[in-house]
Amino acid sequence: MGHSMAEQSNKENVVETQSQTEAASGIIINASQMQSIDISDRFTRTLTETGWRITLEASARVTINFITSMRKYEVTLMQNDIIERDSDDLILIRNHPADTYRSQRNVSASPLARNTNRTQASEPSTDGTD
Repeated sequence: MGHSMAEQSNKENVVETQSQTEAASGIIINASQMQSIDISDRFTRTLTETGWRITLEASARVTINFITSMRKYEVTLMQNDIIERDSDDLILIRNHPADTYRSQRNVSASPLARNTNRTQASEPSTDGTD
């Protein structure tokens, strides 16, 4: 009898662990307002008791389209970040500090194109022979 009680308390602990979400940063969205999610790269989707969990396998641009007034929310998520549907909550769990995503956003704005433009613009002025 004592043995089965120990098993029971272990199961309770497991449930407690599952209900807790830890993230470096994140966003929680009302899932009933959501129409669709567009993920630009590889991911894995797992069903849970209260919804599902998507784990990103690479950095990706995630676009959440809302039902109301064609609004949408765009965010860059990185490898191992999670999008979780938990009943009425849609939780975007970022496992890296917010600063990491700010630098990620700058990277995705094609630094190559910016550098080329800058060089071309400065050539005539430094040349001076026009």
